Amino acid sequence: MRRLLLIITLVVTFFVTSKAQDAYIDAIGLRGGPLSGISYKRFVWPVNGVIEGIAGFNYLNGRTYSFTGLYEHHLFMSYHLNFFAGGGTTLAFNADTFRWVAEGIVGLELLLDTMPLLISIDYKPGWSILDQKFVFNEAALSVRYILNQ
Repeated sequence: MRRLLLIITLVVTFFVTSKAQDAYIDAIGLRGGPLSGISYKRFVWPVNGVIEGIAGFNYLNGRTYSFTGLYEHHLFMSYHLNFFAGGGTTLAFNADTFRWVAEGIVGLELLLDTMPLLISIDYKPGWSILDQKFVFNEAALSVRYILNQ
């Protein structure tokens, strides 16, 4: 019985994810939160793998500039709504400090039906590799324009 349930789950997941990945290929937009800036997402192999790059400015953390690279896995709940989680790294600096941060990310993304826009909300904690402490503990709202579908 467990094997049958596992096989059914895998087959349904395959069909849902392979159909839903056609939602978009890449998108660019604005990210708002403590770390505000420009966000770019692109689907890569495997099917639900996404790379995201963020160039940002953190006005709450000593006027810090940062560059973030993330790998995320998207789990499509429907064509329009997906859950994502992943991780990556950030290089952040200001006049006084330099940080190298390992980060995780988890969030929800909504594809609008009426126009080529994505709206996402995420939570992204960070651990400073050099200082051995939590540094970025933020939630953000992003709005992206779909470049390719």
